[in-house]
Amino acid sequence: MANNDIAIWKESTPNIVPDNVSDATQLTNFAVQLKPKERSQIAMNLQHGNFEIAASYVWLRTMALLKQQLAKLGITFIGELLQRPDMDEYSDITSAVSDTEAISLARDIGMLSKLQTMRLLQSQTIVNHFAGTAQSDADVVDEEMTKEEAISCLRICVQGVLAHETISAAEDFKSFRDLLTEETLSKDSHEIVKLKTSPYFFVKTAIGVLLSLFKTAKSAQLEHTVRNAQILIPQLWDQLKAPEKWQVGQAYAEQFSEGKKQSIAGLHTVLVAVKGFDFVPENLRSTTFVRIASSVVAAHTAMDNFYNEPAPMRELASLGSSIPGPAVAHCVTAALCVKLGNNYGISRAAQASADAVLAGISPDRWKFYLDGRFSEDRIILLKLLGGAPLDRWISLFQNIQLNSVSLESKDVNALMEATRNSNKNKVKLIASKLLELL
Repeated sequence: MANNDIAIWKESTPNIVPDNVSDATQLTNFAVQLKPKERSQIAMNLQHGNFEIAASYVWLRTMALLKQQLAKLGITFIGELLQRPDMDEYSDITSAVSDTEAISLARDIGMLSKLQTMRLLQSQTIVNHFAGTAQSDADVVDEEMTKEEAISCLRICVQGVLAHETISAAEDFKSFRDLLTEETLSKDSHEIVKLKTSPYFFVKTAIGVLLSLFKTAKSAQLEHTVRNAQILIPQLWDQLKAPEKWQVGQAYAEQFSEGKKQSIAGLHTVLVAVKGFDFVPENLRSTTFVRIASSVVAAHTAMDNFYNEPAPMRELASLGSSIPGPAVAHCVTAALCVKLGNNYGISRAAQASADAVLAGISPDRWKFYLDGRFSEDRIILLKLLGGAPLDRWISLFQNIQLNSVSLESKDVNALMEATRNSNKNKVKLIASKLLELL
């Protein structure tokens, strides 16, 4: 395949299903990935008012099919992209990857548009609320899912996943990954030129792709990988935020600990070229922190979150207050998920552990998170669009003194200033703008 035929990434194709379609039968007819019997049962349940049953089934099938598409990339590779060292080729993607991780990864590689991603994450919160233990609470025992909520869930699941027999973005992504092991790119190659002007989440995903190949590539493939890293990373280094720079340093540390001489030499050359040895961790404790923080987020975004959050949050807090640099962003996201909760409440039993983690975040590490990860943190940004989580965000940062922290991002700086001034409308406006950029 010629270089200029390789698509780095591209936006998901426009919706096959118009936003104004609200008829259950019409919507299910578009769901080509479902069997005819499944389509008729979903439409029948919606017509008979069984909204929660229909929405829950649609959601489970959609997530299973989305994860099957992602699995074509290779489970170990998906683990690398998600920075999940606990995943390998024997992992079951259905249970190993949370729905939130699958949606975010699908967005990062171009399978979903930014609007589809936002709508799917919003539908996930609604479906999980009605399917979870909150239904047994005395104060919400009479709550029922509305027809509009069920139809909305069905529509976005069809638009994003079920209406597409195959999602070509996964294959395009795999082609780019294969290219990095089959050819050595030049500094002015089409791929590098295009990547340098791409949205940041494409850039950070490309770095993840390249670093993951150091673990799996061998012989000639590894030679191409090393040379491409030596060309690509220095050209992108000034664009990279701190979490991605730590990811490069982490890769070097891991290859060094495993004694892989060719990989060590290649990454050593990269780090020398960019003066990046400050980002090499002294040890590999960060993998444990990242793994546990990921389990907190998975519990928070899944069903029965109020019941399931405390255990992993306690475990994260018990690892100690000295969080390794590469894991800071993951740990802050996990603790904020617990503190902000959702529109249905918070997990009270997990609050003390989240407080303990946040108490160990110094002003310079808040800067690291706010400048390096916050503007791409979909889970947290979505919570700032209104409701109880936004109120909790305002309250939380009234007690965290960050006045002296100077942020590089004008948007994030403005959002934090609005937070300090309790200006909810401005926080929502800026959070929405940041989401639009993803």
